[in-house]
Amino acid sequence: MNVLTIIDSFKGTITSKRLGEITKEELEKKGHNVDIISVADGGDGFCDAIEDILITKKTKYKIRKLKVYNPLFKKIDSYYLIDKDNNVAYIELARASGINLLSREELNPFKTSTYGFGELISDAIKQGIKKIVLGIGGSATDDAGVGLLEALGLKFYNQDEEELSKMNNEKAGLVSHIDCDLLREKLKEIEFTVLSDVTNPLLGDGGATYVFSPQKGARIEDLETLEKNIMNFSSLNKTHINDGGAGAAGGVGYALITYLNAKLYSGIDYILDLVDYDKLIEKYDIIITGEGKIDSQSLGGKVVFRISNRSKDKRVIVVCAINELQNIDLKLYNVDEIYSVVGDNISIDESMSHPDECYRKMINNIKI
Repeated sequence: MNVLTIIDSFKGTITSKRLGEITKEELEKKGHNVDIISVADGGDGFCDAIEDILITKKTKYKIRKLKVYNPLFKKIDSYYLIDKDNNVAYIELARASGINLLSREELNPFKTSTYGFGELISDAIKQGIKKIVLGIGGSATDDAGVGLLEALGLKFYNQDEEELSKMNNEKAGLVSHIDCDLLREKLKEIEFTVLSDVTNPLLGDGGATYVFSPQKGARIEDLETLEKNIMNFSSLNKTHINDGGAGAAGGVGYALITYLNAKLYSGIDYILDLVDYDKLIEKYDIIITGEGKIDSQSLGGKVVFRISNRSKDKRVIVVCAINELQNIDLKLYNVDEIYSVVGDNISIDESMSHPDECYRKMINNIKI
């Protein structure tokens, strides 16, 4: 059988690339031909997935390394990718402003900033890049993008006409007016594409603060103030506050749509289009996809079911660490089977402690 693996990372345990490698190793022992596509929805692992694709397509690219600020304004090493053949930069927010860069004790959505993400974007512009693709998952922030906008040249002032710097959520609450002239000049002729699977608006119960900031260190009693701070900044330009995706990455989506004229795009659909997925799968008998946890959110258009819906007439096998969908008609989602690591013989703790070994055992249970 010809098999394609296109599995999203099991976050916190196994990367997309490693999942593909283990699957390939085990299935090729049984005589199957297996190819791998690394995949990400715009969050952690986005640049890794893009790099693998560029290598597979034999596209000339380079890794642009530089030092930027992390979410708490400490210098770190970071990088982004430049597709030299097409003059496109691929930048991952998590490489500069990601939650993975801080310890649990350091998380503080009042203080964390997307400034470093803006530094990566600014550097790409200085390199003469005209098309920039931004993956914005996995942020440690709730700053509505004020940090990245500062790094790109937007000026912030308080009511006393004092310029504000090192912007974050706390300082977003102090903004009285802004100066966009330098930003507009810098961004002339630059095309931005933003990749995310988040469809939340900026504000409200379903917005950036109330849905996501508790994961970033916010206490329940902090939420009202955090919300008021980004509401204060967004009151200067309310154009896109209710757009789907404006609340992505702590409001980064709002900043990119409003001030960079960026276009939002499904991260997984972008990856599938980049590899010409609909044509690519013609030569495969079986598609193996998956992600860490399969639940009701997965049905709403996340990686797995985007892939399955574009894999018509193929046998689609879903793999995961945890399966919370026990009583659904899989055929409605073009899925034939779901296999999970955690089950009768493997506990959650064991799967977290020995992820590669447990996943390998599960793959050997697949009947092909």
